[in-house]
Amino acid sequence: VPPGDLTVALYLVWVDGWEFADRAGNTLLGLPAPVLDGALADRTLPAGVIDFLGRKLARNEQVLEQVVRHLNVDDETLVGIARVCPEGICDVLAANETRWLAKPTIVASLYQNRHCRMSVIHRMLELAERQGVDLGLPAMEEIRAALAESGPVDESRDAVFKAVNTTDHVVAAEAAVIDFLAEAEVDDALELPEVDDSNAPMFDGPLPGDEPVEGAEGSDSAEPDGEQKPTQDTPPASRERRLTQLMTMRPLEKMRSAMLGDRYDRSILIRDSNKLVAMATIKSPKIRDDEAVAYAANRSLSYDVVAYLSNRRDWVKLYTVKFNLVMNPKTPMSRSMTLLAHLSQSDIQKVARSKNIPSALATAAKRKLQNRN
Repeated sequence: VPPGDLTVALYLVWVDGWEFADRAGNTLLGLPAPVLDGALADRTLPAGVIDFLGRKLARNEQVLEQVVRHLNVDDETLVGIARVCPEGICDVLAANETRWLAKPTIVASLYQNRHCRMSVIHRMLELAERQGVDLGLPAMEEIRAALAESGPVDESRDAVFKAVNTTDHVVAAEAAVIDFLAEAEVDDALELPEVDDSNAPMFDGPLPGDEPVEGAEGSDSAEPDGEQKPTQDTPPASRERRLTQLMTMRPLEKMRSAMLGDRYDRSILIRDSNKLVAMATIKSPKIRDDEAVAYAANRSLSYDVVAYLSNRRDWVKLYTVKFNLVMNPKTPMSRSMTLLAHLSQSDIQKVARSKNIPSALATAAKRKLQNRN
């Protein structure tokens, strides 16, 4: 059977969900390189078959290069491959400017791929801006502002960025996505998974150049009753090295690291002295509810970050976030007053007694207590 016909036959068995569907996938994995090369050399190979090859052989760089260069490859196939492909394939995808300018989600996938060099991402961002193409990345407003201040592309920084973002968490996330692509059924929506990094610690010490936070009593956060501060399981030397690496990065590098890193990285970057970096971090889709709870209580965050957090409905619906925001003096007064109305009587009493919030808010809390009595 000609190589092209063989791969089409295996694809049809897989698509139709016959009892041999799994065996079809395993057979594809075992095909020798000449057969795979022959199949991908077929210019009439259907897009579905090309996608099948890309999913099942996502760890085979030789196959991936032929997949992404094939004339019939579908955009969605490129989006999936861009998330996990090695550096050489990232370069091939980035070089096809006509394709990714028409399908910006390819760039979004490359942005989250640790193998894609920072200089490559920098060039893609600049070209998209010149062409007026919205890449749909989180914190795009901050990225545009950082681009305007970034200067020329510097390839010497690629090694620095790669070293910082080749962590156990990122490698595990990449492996999980590749496994997901390989195991997904043909009709499955390819909503790529996020790796649970809830076991990672959150940084709660002072950053270089930090000023003491009034009323913090040695801590930058005010934990509500019953809340435990995150456990720091990472060895101190490792934490210090990680902190130094992140703090010495450039703004665009930090923004991308907020997408690639774990919650320890985000807990540092959200307090960056550059407000663009801090705002890009709070807008990262990877931030979970427990992080929002901690950030709501953190008095060392910038006013802009706290204001953004206080207007996120999905976070403010959490009671502990409401309470922490009311107790945080950097929360806009109008939001604090609104959230105060949703607190329990015992927590309103805490607000009324607090000396670390605006006096007008404490007075409002006392009035609420009087009215309820």
